[in-house]
Amino acid sequence: MSPTMSSFEPFVDAAEASQFVRLHPATVQRLAREGALPGHPLGNGRRRRWRFRISELQDWLSSRSNAER
Repeated sequence: MSPTMSSFEPFVDAAEASQFVRLHPATVQRLAREGALPGHPLGNGRRRRWRFRISELQDWLSSRSNAER
C-alpha cells in the first residue's frame, strides 16, 4: 500500500461527528459555520453540507480540555 493511501482518513457527516464530540448535530454544524469547530464545507448557499475528520475533532477536544485546566 502506498504511503498516501495508508494515511487516508475519510470524512464523517455531522451526525457521526456529533456522536463523537457528544453535541447535538445542529450544534456541530453551527460551531463549524462559526469556525469554532474544524469542519470542511461542501457546496454553497443554504444547502451547504459539512464534513469532519475524526482526528481533527480529537485535536479540538484535546485543546478544549487543556484550556479548561
